[in-house]
Amino acid sequence: MTVGINVRRLRKARGYSQTDLAIRSGILQTTISSIERGGDPTSTNLSKLADALNVTADDLLKEKEVTK
Repeated sequence: MTVGINVRRLRKARGYSQTDLAIRSGILQTTISSIERGGDPTSTNLSKLADALNVTADDLLKEKEVTK
């Protein structure tokens, strides 16, 4: 669940919709939605999301708030 919370927080902080993030990351919007609702991303998708959000994969996995 932590990854989903961090993805949603960072996405909104950057003003991205799920569709915007899908385009930037190359991941389907439905997959992003699933991750934000608590689904576990593959390691490939975790890396793509981190790149698109300009953070590290470790940042997405952290339980504390990521504010980059």
